[in-house]
Amino acid sequence: MEKKLKDRITCLINETRVMTLAISQNDIPWSSPVYFVFHGNYFYFFSNKNSKHIQYAKNKKIISCSIFQDSDDMDQIFGFQMSGTLEKILGIKLYLKIVKKYISKFKFLKKIFGPQILDNKQFFLEKFKSELYCFCPEKICISDNSKKTDKRTEIDLSKFL
Repeated sequence: MEKKLKDRITCLINETRVMTLAISQNDIPWSSPVYFVFHGNYFYFFSNKNSKHIQYAKNKKIISCSIFQDSDDMDQIFGFQMSGTLEKILGIKLYLKIVKKYISKFKFLKKIFGPQILDNKQFFLEKFKSELYCFCPEKICISDNSKKTDKRTEIDLSKFL
């Protein structure tokens, strides 16, 4: 069973393209879908520094995040429900590594914008007014509707990857 779960987790992380970040400020909920890549137990994405989720998450405020595979069958709903913090990525070495993974996952970017996307270190900031951020999960629960019981289980993701 452990191998099957590991395969499902790997598939979820590599094939799912959108994660949803969620906040609640002054009893007003807000969710933001973002494209993501996974690297080193963290989820990386580009976002505008003035967006609600980035502004809210300053000073290490806890936010929630979810990633789910799309399915027409309710019994096949599988994904992560997480809580954690956001960090802005400042180091150029990590930035370039993540940009390469991002472009590899989202091939349409290089197709539309050409090699400048890799050559210009300010491309995402200039083109989309977006900077690189990282969702750092502190708690991860697997939500698995195919199970008859214990459909939601907390996991240590590092043990599966």
